[in-house]
Amino acid sequence: MSESSEKPKRIDPGVMSVALLDEIAERLLSMENKLEAMTPEGIVEPLKIITSTTTPNIVKPPGKPWFSISIVNDGPADCWIVVNTEKSSTTPYLLKEGETTEIEMGVSRIVDVYHYTESETASLRIRGVL
Repeated sequence: MSESSEKPKRIDPGVMSVALLDEIAERLLSMENKLEAMTPEGIVEPLKIITSTTTPNIVKPPGKPWFSISIVNDGPADCWIVVNTEKSSTTPYLLKEGETTEIEMGVSRIVDVYHYTESETASLRIRGVL
């Protein structure tokens, strides 16, 4: 009997069904984990009042990264800030006296806030959401 006349071996449909269901279960679990990481816990971190000076400083969340952050500059000086120093541009954002900035990442990715002033001091109110 030649090789070309042999019938290809068939796989039992029951085995294929189990393999397919296993693949679907793995993907659903992966999607559930991703959705969980994207869902805020709804915890608003207590307000931190920071004095920003000409010496650069970094503020970090006490535990997990924040989903969003609100920074209010109560002055009297303008302040330069960078959110997520390792991933952001090296160009700081100017937060003028009396201004508020709010940053929403969609997932918990805010790990630090770098801040400084060019002269004098500025009082910053920082609030993060877990």
